[in-house]
Amino acid sequence: MAQERPSRIWQASAAVLFTLQAWRALVAMLFGQVYDALFDGQGLTALALAGVLVLLMLLAPLASSPDARARSRRLGLWVALGALARILVSLDIPGVRLTAAVATVALCSLFVTGLLQSRASLLVPAMSLGVFADQFLRTLGHTVDPSLRPWWMLVQLALALALGYLYLLERKREPADEAVEDGAGLGAGLAYGALLFLLSSLFALPNAAARLSGGGYSLMVVGLLAITTLPLWPPLRQWYREGMLTGRLGSLLLASLLLLIGLGVAYQGRAGLSAAALLEAAVALWLILPMSLHSGHKGARGGMVAGLVALLLLSTAHAFAFTYPYTLRTFQGAGLPTLLVGALLVIAAALARQAPGAIALPTLPKPRLSAFVLVAAWLLGSGWSLPHSPKLAPDVERIRVATYNMHYGFDTFWHLSLEEQAHAIEESRADVVALQEVDAGRLTSYGVDHALWLGRRLGMEAIFLPAVEGLTGIALLSRVRPIETDGVLLPSQDEPTGIVRATIRVGGEPLAVHGIWLGLTPKERARQLEAALAFIGEGRAVLAGDMNAAPDSPVYAMMRDHGFTDPFALLGFDPAPTSPAVEPAERIDYVWLRGLEPTEARVSDSLASDHRLVVVEAR
Repeated sequence: MAQERPSRIWQASAAVLFTLQAWRALVAMLFGQVYDALFDGQGLTALALAGVLVLLMLLAPLASSPDARARSRRLGLWVALGALARILVSLDIPGVRLTAAVATVALCSLFVTGLLQSRASLLVPAMSLGVFADQFLRTLGHTVDPSLRPWWMLVQLALALALGYLYLLERKREPADEAVEDGAGLGAGLAYGALLFLLSSLFALPNAAARLSGGGYSLMVVGLLAITTLPLWPPLRQWYREGMLTGRLGSLLLASLLLLIGLGVAYQGRAGLSAAALLEAAVALWLILPMSLHSGHKGARGGMVAGLVALLLLSTAHAFAFTYPYTLRTFQGAGLPTLLVGALLVIAAALARQAPGAIALPTLPKPRLSAFVLVAAWLLGSGWSLPHSPKLAPDVERIRVATYNMHYGFDTFWHLSLEEQAHAIEESRADVVALQEVDAGRLTSYGVDHALWLGRRLGMEAIFLPAVEGLTGIALLSRVRPIETDGVLLPSQDEPTGIVRATIRVGGEPLAVHGIWLGLTPKERARQLEAALAFIGEGRAVLAGDMNAAPDSPVYAMMRDHGFTDPFALLGFDPAPTSPAVEPAERIDYVWLRGLEPTEARVSDSLASDHRLVVVEAR
């Protein structure tokens, strides 16, 4: 076997990290373009151009040289160029971000292809380190990747320069003959794409894992960060070297069964059991991973193309599971099946290994220092993820309630605008905010948990009600300590929705504040509002949300018939339109009151979402 180059591990880890970061940006930007095309019929030309760029990205691995010596000399160049392209991913200009993300994935895939052709075992610790770094960064950002901020461009430039320096050092050395006998092929490339899908959609996303399984976010951060480092543990490396796991079909079949069953149980959402099952499935995935990335000896270039295609198709199918009313209804409930398909691809690659013997996993350069850094990062990330304890008021004399359709954390033009949305909420001085179009860990919104992030950013209690696949729904934010919280799903034939409630004290008496989102058709809204009013019951109450209905609609009349008042009409204020945010033309966002006297009502001028924020004060 050729002499090990420590720089290769750092280069490979960087390639995995940049690929994960760029892939989230790529999917989010494509989602925005598809969304506009579906609902507004706009951006079809831009969508077609994006399709051409993505096609070129899928074919990029074919450019990897078949000559081992030439490939070895160019490997460092691909990841250095990928790091340079990654700089522009941090620039929040959708077209630039999309193009830079495509270039980053393409260049890093070229590097990984070369690695699979000659030194596949290096990709195992690289996956571990790259995924660990990605989780750690997102934990520090409370599920928001800080590398998406413009200031990260300086950090990324430093990383690109460092990787460029490593490449230049390699050029000065006599090129080593790569250990082709450690190469992998078609199965490994396909498994790599499936692994990226599983990791970016669930197993490297503690917030999504927590929401789906009902486990705590901190528990998932602690568990998944530790599990991600499994291939770096000396005992496990020894087992692979001795063939204790890789040479026994029974061990592989058992791990595969645990992975599939763990996923199925995790999706049941039973607190405790589901969380344990998901962590167990993560352990099984990382145990199988080294065998999957050593599948085959030929066809690595074609395998990587197949892997990128699988990554794209699985990510698209998973996204359609959340948008099936507007895309293809056959994808209803497809969240778990897409994950199972990804898991089966990984398992199939492991079973297809032509040489099911020992695998020599490389050690990290300066193992003791590396272990110290990893443990320190694990402790810091675990501590940073602990539940916050916001200082909530026990009671208020007056209540300010707002409603905000946050458009999955984007503004009208698909800029990531979470900070601007948080600022709009701060400016409203609202005590309770009803949020709609809230994600808790979807790839299409960068994997961010909006309720968790906003709660920690604003020092408010966050109550999230999942409505679609456990990761999309509505939420309430409260500065007043809730006495109790509750929520139910509403009858829906199109996009599922619900109503969420927090009971707080106002003037010493309980007040039920509700958040809601109603469907897009009149019949759907009528059924949903009838069920929502039955859930609200009698007495003092507030209902806030995006009702997708104008003041001359049956929805408005039904609210009036049930004793609710429109503060704008009662106070004689001009009921300003709320949608779209830019040049609004419709009034569809409301804060309704029953048993309270309104004192103020206004519509914010913030353009941080595609709706305007509405705030009402009452006593």
